[in-house]
Amino acid sequence: MTNQEKQADEILALQSIFDTKFRLLHDYTQYEISIDFDLVQPFHLRYNDKTSIIHHLPSFSLVIHYHNEYPSDSPPSFLLSCFYFSKSSLQRLCQQLDDCSFVKDEVCVFDWIELIRQQITNELILDTTNNDEQNHEPRALNGYLTENTDEIYQSLISYNNEQEDKQFQNHLQTCLICANIISGTDCIRLYPCGHFYCQTCLNNYVRMAIKNGRFGERLVCPQIECQKALLPNEIKQIIRDDQLYERYERITLQHALESMNDIIWCPRCHSAVLTGNDDDRLAICEQCRFTFCKKCKEVFHSEDKCPRDYLIKHLRLQKEKQLETIRKQEKKDRKKSAKQEDKAEEEFARIEKEQKAAAEKELAEQHYREVTIDLSEENALLEAVLNAERMEAINSQLCPNCHVRIEKNGGCLHMRCSRCGHGFCWTTAEGYNSPKMTSLLYHSSMDQSVESMKEEINKKIDTAKISAEDETVVINNRSFLGSAIVKRVKACPDIACQKLNVKIGDDNLIVCEDCLEQYCFLCGETINGLKHFEKKCNRHT
Repeated sequence: MTNQEKQADEILALQSIFDTKFRLLHDYTQYEISIDFDLVQPFHLRYNDKTSIIHHLPSFSLVIHYHNEYPSDSPPSFLLSCFYFSKSSLQRLCQQLDDCSFVKDEVCVFDWIELIRQQITNELILDTTNNDEQNHEPRALNGYLTENTDEIYQSLISYNNEQEDKQFQNHLQTCLICANIISGTDCIRLYPCGHFYCQTCLNNYVRMAIKNGRFGERLVCPQIECQKALLPNEIKQIIRDDQLYERYERITLQHALESMNDIIWCPRCHSAVLTGNDDDRLAICEQCRFTFCKKCKEVFHSEDKCPRDYLIKHLRLQKEKQLETIRKQEKKDRKKSAKQEDKAEEEFARIEKEQKAAAEKELAEQHYREVTIDLSEENALLEAVLNAERMEAINSQLCPNCHVRIEKNGGCLHMRCSRCGHGFCWTTAEGYNSPKMTSLLYHSSMDQSVESMKEEINKKIDTAKISAEDETVVINNRSFLGSAIVKRVKACPDIACQKLNVKIGDDNLIVCEDCLEQYCFLCGETINGLKHFEKKCNRHT
């Protein structure tokens, strides 16, 4: 059998095994399999000192890309994606798949799937230790960072609860009060404790409790050993009576008002007294008819000023004196700071002049290189190079929900993903690396837009050559902007593709954005696996 026939047979076998979990991506050379883990019960999810028993985990994504040498000579290319595996775990798994024994002329994808399934047995421990490895594995498309572990833990708990709710509604259940067997859709499952009852039994219980004056935290689950309070939305769903629910809300509101700050206690009989206008110091106890001052709790004094007001005025004057002293000191500090800033600006100008001279010397000594791009793609390429430099220079992290990389450029620690709208707290505290003069990021930091940078590149004859016939531009490395682009891009070796891909970091293993072809950034050759970097080129430069 030819390689193509064996590949087609393997696809048919995997389709019959995984059914809807199997998805073709591109003809019969690329497909995705969503791998489900067979969880052993009880299955524990651990994070720091937290432990939860769960029954469901989201699928693990494996993307396979066939090439002409599989399975006769080498295994296929692959990509891994799983948001609850750490980045280092996915990188180790890539290494395990590379080290997995491969028998020539034998298919191996199902063996890889079994190896992935063995990664989880009876527990999943979310790693919170910092990993100092700097290796970038582009085949590990996903994976969480240590600062996002708490969001990952909560996401897995929420997913498990959703799956359990679906499973609960699709099966028959036994009410814990009347013991009748009914459909799960006719039951109400209490969120805080997980106990469930039929709607009739729970409705009768809540109505009786409200009529007996039980409300708020006193209205708990019917189970004797359970003391979890019912949530307001659960109570409204259970009773389905607007008038009764309004009575419940009134009682609850009354209880809340009694705990508010506008309730004070009579200094004589210690009964509750509702205070009035803040400007009025008069308070009258309804029980003993004692009139007293709300501020000092002494006998009411209508004409004399309250001693507490004297104290407040004295403290205010004292604070004003302190503020005046601070303002004088700040004025002195500003003068001193202005002198220091002038010296710092002079030193900065001197350093910048030296850096520019060194950068121009480095630019003149490098070997001549050039790239040809379509004019229609020039803006996108500049943005891609600029974004790659930003990711290396500025701290970023993944959205815990959709896992798109997010950059923080100011504001508070509360972040909201622009793609999925998920809100989370920014926890990293890494700093900013100043860009070099031979980078787009250096020039963009000087209020220079992508459009203006493109115009500057195109107007320099020694930097770019524009062809009106085929609408292309040739950019060389004889200027700061041109050098920043040329040293960062490499065309896909696939003749039908020829996509210019941007290198991020120091990893020379590039995955084409259009055709997913894997190739070496240094030599531009197509590679299968990692043997190329062991024999010919360096993996990281």
